[in-house]
Amino acid sequence: MEPINKVIKILLVEDVATDAELTIRQLRRDGLVVEAQRVKTRDAFIAGLKVFKPDLILSDYSLPEFDGLSALLIAHDACPDIPFLFLSGTIGEETAIHALKAGAIDYVLKTNLSRLGAAVRRALDEAHMRLAHRQAESRFRDLIEFAPHAIVVTNDQGRIEIVNAQAESLFGYRRDEVVGMLSETLIPGCLRQWHEALQGRDPAAPDSGTTALTLEAIGRSKNGGEFSAEVSLSPLKTEAGLWISGVVRDISERKEQENRLVRLSRLHTVLSGINTAIVRIHDRQKFLEEICRIAVEDGLFAAAWIGMLDRDTLRLTPQAWVGVERDYLDQFGLSADERLPEGRGPTGVALRNRTGAVAHDTLDLPMGPWRTLLVDRGYRSTCTIPLLAGSEVIGALILYATQAGVFNEEERRLLSMVAADISFALNHFSQEEQINYLAYFDSVTGLPNRALFKDRVTQLIESCSAKHGGKIVLVLLDLDRFRNINEAFGRSATDELLREVARRLRSVVPEPGCLARIHADCFAFAMQETGNETDIISLLERSVAVRLSAPITALGKDIRTSATAGIVLYPTDGTDIDILLRNGEAALKNAKAIKARYLFYTSEMNARTAEKLSIENRLRRALEQEQFVLYYQPKIDLASNRIIGLEALIRWNDPEYGLIQPEKFIHILEETGLIVEAGKWVIHRARRQYHEWAAHGIEAPRIALNVSQLQIRQKDFVRHTIHLLGEHEPGNFELEITESLFMQGADQDAAKMKLAALRETGITMAIDDFGTGYSSLSYIAHLPIDTLKIDRSFIQDMTTSREHMAIVSTIISLAHSLKFKVVAEGVETHKQARLLKALGCDHIQGFLYSRTLPPWEIEEKLVLQQGM
Repeated sequence: MEPINKVIKILLVEDVATDAELTIRQLRRDGLVVEAQRVKTRDAFIAGLKVFKPDLILSDYSLPEFDGLSALLIAHDACPDIPFLFLSGTIGEETAIHALKAGAIDYVLKTNLSRLGAAVRRALDEAHMRLAHRQAESRFRDLIEFAPHAIVVTNDQGRIEIVNAQAESLFGYRRDEVVGMLSETLIPGCLRQWHEALQGRDPAAPDSGTTALTLEAIGRSKNGGEFSAEVSLSPLKTEAGLWISGVVRDISERKEQENRLVRLSRLHTVLSGINTAIVRIHDRQKFLEEICRIAVEDGLFAAAWIGMLDRDTLRLTPQAWVGVERDYLDQFGLSADERLPEGRGPTGVALRNRTGAVAHDTLDLPMGPWRTLLVDRGYRSTCTIPLLAGSEVIGALILYATQAGVFNEEERRLLSMVAADISFALNHFSQEEQINYLAYFDSVTGLPNRALFKDRVTQLIESCSAKHGGKIVLVLLDLDRFRNINEAFGRSATDELLREVARRLRSVVPEPGCLARIHADCFAFAMQETGNETDIISLLERSVAVRLSAPITALGKDIRTSATAGIVLYPTDGTDIDILLRNGEAALKNAKAIKARYLFYTSEMNARTAEKLSIENRLRRALEQEQFVLYYQPKIDLASNRIIGLEALIRWNDPEYGLIQPEKFIHILEETGLIVEAGKWVIHRARRQYHEWAAHGIEAPRIALNVSQLQIRQKDFVRHTIHLLGEHEPGNFELEITESLFMQGADQDAAKMKLAALRETGITMAIDDFGTGYSSLSYIAHLPIDTLKIDRSFIQDMTTSREHMAIVSTIISLAHSLKFKVVAEGVETHKQARLLKALGCDHIQGFLYSRTLPPWEIEEKLVLQQGM
């Protein structure tokens, strides 16, 4: 048994000094370092507990002025955590059993002191374990209490055992009100779905802990209100049985946003369908019927009808309808005459003002026959969009929905464009006018042509001018290599190509009604600006470019195309459509000249775009010419204070500007996809460096390599990584990934499989910047990883922030329970290091021990450490 170096404070309840001396001598002989205080009376014993504060109590059973059993009862009440042992020469077996039941840890006979040291050690170990258990429980409760979302823990009877402050706030109940309540009261149906997921399985089986369930439900608060909730359920094994931990998030806002996007998507589909109908249908009545069908079937409105206005009577006569009957519509008798009751509703207002009118909730409308008709039919909101011939109202499109508040401003704007297209068609439905109308649409793609595009953008400009400060973005897209494709495959193929490009653009352009083909291989679209140039670039790069990059099949051949864009802004680059188009074409021409994917006409934006383009070109050259270098930051083992690992970090040694830090260029590598090639170079260079150190006789520690999400998404990522590291050397390396990788929806499973495959070869895995992505440890537990790296933001504030201190402590404790190593990043002070060591953190990185160093300086440190 190894000696214990810590001084053990022992309170001896003993009236015989010689016996006390023998006891202390025996403990020291057993390798224990002790400091003892002897007492023999009740008062002295109580004073010793308060002042001496012992680690252990050794008590004789019988004393002249005091007895050991009384001492045990006093100690149990005052200091229940201090282990109590009887050391007596008179205690019998029956008395010993009674003492143990009263709370004594053990008893040792004075005639057999040889087992005293072992008994003391065991008693101290058990006390330490009890303390550690209580601390773990406290940390577990802290983790729940400081969690960012509501947590509800339910026992095996379905009753709530634990809730945190977030749950109190979310549901409106005090903690004492909700504990003991059935969880079904707060979130009906959750436990039923949980048990259905476990159906056929033994909940107590070893793998049942891997079963987790995330579902959407309706939460009910104390005041009777309901909200959309996302609930993540996980099993929680306790001494009392299998409990269930539920993380509850209020997703009402997200659901509303999703519903809004769905509605807008439907309206875009309606707009696209109407444009197709305008070109395809040449019969006026069939056209109107098709409009109503599209509105109900594609737009998912409850009903739609179109009425034409009688100029003499100002009555609105139904012409086409879907979802309602003619008899029902005839009961309305709608009119534009404000002198009549039937002319004072939303439709009458829309007809008189020549602008859309909405009833957000029919229950709020004034009492009247048409209100009763709407409410009885279940229509909760309506929208009327007038149809115009020039400035004159000729009719109206009326839509009904069964939900209140459906028609917001953005939807009304899209519906105005729908009405504008219907009006345009109605105004030109005679044979002679139909020919004239077709002149406004491209016969190949069905998109508006240059003339109609100019007209629509002019309307947008007038709308923005009326708002005093509105902005418009105008984008011209020219297909690359169109002439070559035409020469190689012929006119039929290029027509199919143009139709498919138009279809793809409709799916990504925010306002398809302002999308046009303005000449042979040039498309254009306009939209009201809601962000900045970064949002425009993101649309072009992440939506338009991605959609156009997929092969297009034409005449049985796969054709690949891309587009170059010129971008102008209203009113910055022009105040009318002709100037905007001229400047946009100039920007497009310049973009093609310098082989840029896009170019803003605005000089300030041009400068920024040119700078980014310049950096991208320099980065491509840097990859070709191997201008990158690797620096390394040591990882320090807190127990031994030795370097146990290195993190490889890329630097750019630019011939013109010198050494450039990664924050200046990594994001551009990510945006351009160059990070994939750069990542391969990092792996190759790190392996070569490892071999160089080995050739010098240096035993290099494991090298950690950062990999991006783009690298992991590559189909051949596993094969390439194993090839670059060597089939027999992966154990020398570790891959670091950010926790956000596992919050990417469909990418999660593929990423987990790839990392698991690499881990099987010996490569270790680390989660970098843990704590910034709000992923749970219960989820992380199922990932193929070995190490958690706590983000530097928590480390920097842990000495001043109790919350951050609690978070760091909890992460370390639970990570260790999951068998993960823990690395703290950004350690800069000795105080931080001491606290981390006290909390049991395994390794640290930071300027306290070393900044990021070039290979030769790392080599010096390794040589010094190995004593070479």
